Amino acid sequence: MSMSRQQENFVIMTVIYNELSDFILGQGEEFRDAKELMASLCECPYSEVSDYVKKTISYALNNYGVIKDIFTPKLNNWKWERLPLLTQAILMMSYAHMQVEKVDKVVVIDVAVTLAKKYIEPKQAKFINAILDEVL
Repeated sequence: MSMSRQQENFVIMTVIYNELSDFILGQGEEFRDAKELMASLCECPYSEVSDYVKKTISYALNNYGVIKDIFTPKLNNWKWERLPLLTQAILMMSYAHMQVEKVDKVVVIDVAVTLAKKYIEPKQAKFINAILDEVL
């Protein structure tokens, strides 16, 4: 099944959020293999999931500590752990997207803000925009 880039970004955000939820809530010592969830959300076998989805999720989860350390100094009076998990997922996805695809930061920020406006409160969308502008 062919997916639009918007649908792929939703899948990426959802998988990262799910992995963060399980990790943070003590369901595992480390991130688990997200292949099943990716295939389910894409409604296709894992072998047919796009490289963009696979690489972005893999980069985000495999570099969790690095990404967290990059964002933390820019959070001004916030701690990474206190950010809503969906905000963390969008930030991680955005950083990974930039690293995997080498696209312009304006495109990455636009994707992140669009997701934030759709799935979390508007105040968080502005926060995400500001943080990504500084980090990317």
